Order: sequence, then structure tokens, then C-alpha cells
Amino acid sequence: MDKNTRNIFGIAMLCVGAIVWYTFKVSLDYAVSYFDLAIRLPWVTAAQNILPVLLGGLASYLLYSTQKIREYILEVISETKKVVWPNRKETWGATVVVIIAVLISGAVLGIFDWLAGLFMNLILR
Repeated sequence: MDKNTRNIFGIAMLCVGAIVWYTFKVSLDYAVSYFDLAIRLPWVTAAQNILPVLLGGLASYLLYSTQKIREYILEVISETKKVVWPNRKETWGATVVVIIAVLISGAVLGIFDWLAGLFMNLILR
């Protein structure tokens, strides 16, 4: 594994840990405030800050140490390196095509909506 791949892999593991930490932290904060656990149990505040960090680190460690997951992530990184990304001119051209298509489809839908409204007004009068 070259240095660049190792860096990408390390960043991916940190991102997984951060996502697990944030998700568990928000969920735990919500549960503690909903059930007023901080008032009833004084140790909950410490657990509220320590548990998400431990779970985020555990998730990162388990993903890093599991061989099949590690091989899969490394294969994804190597396949992503093989992708031929479009240059600035191709990206700009595709963006213009999408904007024009959205404007045309919006106009067509607007006309159909207006005609359907006129038709409904004729029927309901």
C-alpha cells in the first residue's frame, strides 16, 4: 500500500469514527434531555461525553482490523484512482446541458399545469 492510499484509508477510518461519534452523541444528548437523566443521575453527563468517543474509536478500530472490510476499502480506493474524471470544459458543457434541460422541462410542466387549471375551471363553472 503506497503512502497516498494509506493516507486516504486513514482519513476514511477517521471519517467513520467521526460519523459514529456524532450520531451517538446527538442521540445520547436527545435521550438525556428527553428523560431528564442529567438531573436524576449525576454520572450521566460524564458518560454522555465519553461513550460517543469510545464508540467512534471502536468503530474505526473494528473497520481497520477486519481484513475483509479493509481489503474492500482498499479496492474501492484503487478503483477510484482508475476513474478518468472530466476536465473543466466537459464539466461546463454537461452543466449547461442540464440547466437547459431543467428549464425546458420546467416550462413544459408549467404550460401543462396552466392548461390543466384552465380545463378544470371550465369544468367547474
